[in-house]
Amino acid sequence: MKYLLSVLLLILLSGCSVAVIDMAEQPTQQKFDLTDGDGDGVINARDLCMESFPGAAISNAGCDPDRIRKLRHKLLINFDNNSYQVKPEFYDEIKTLADFMSEHPTTKVTIEGHTSKLGSKAHNMQLSQNRAQAVKDILITRFSIAAARVTARGYGFEKLLSEANDPAAHARNRRIVAEISTEKVIKNMKWNIYSVDQPAE
Repeated sequence: MKYLLSVLLLILLSGCSVAVIDMAEQPTQQKFDLTDGDGDGVINARDLCMESFPGAAISNAGCDPDRIRKLRHKLLINFDNNSYQVKPEFYDEIKTLADFMSEHPTTKVTIEGHTSKLGSKAHNMQLSQNRAQAVKDILITRFSIAAARVTARGYGFEKLLSEANDPAAHARNRRIVAEISTEKVIKNMKWNIYSVDQPAE
């Protein structure tokens, strides 16, 4: 009986034992390069474009997915009622555009003026043209952008974003848009990846 108990105990103990595995003498070698050499957020192991342009939008493979021939960027410039004078506090907004054009000398820009539907069509057409021209003049005189690269065009209320008749809609419709174009293909910069002409829902 004691022998039988001893055998059963031995069987139970052997079932609880843990097999010991010999560890390799050398540490495991890293199979993939997990660093990010160009700082674009994509590890080198799956980065197909190792020299991404700083600030450019990239795909999951680390490459510029889009290149642009035309982009539209809303300039955050507010005007007093019935005025086309650009206040100095908005010069930094225009400087951002000027800096972009200086970095990309093949680009040209059309400054678009848009108004709300308050007032007559003729009045708003002239007002929007004057506002676009005011921004153009600042680009040329203050930021040294060549006049041949800048066009001013007023649209009045021809291209409303909202047909509603309330202060919020009027404010949304009063806007200055810079449409930049180039004969060459340039990188799609992060700051311009959005539409400025989405109609109100």
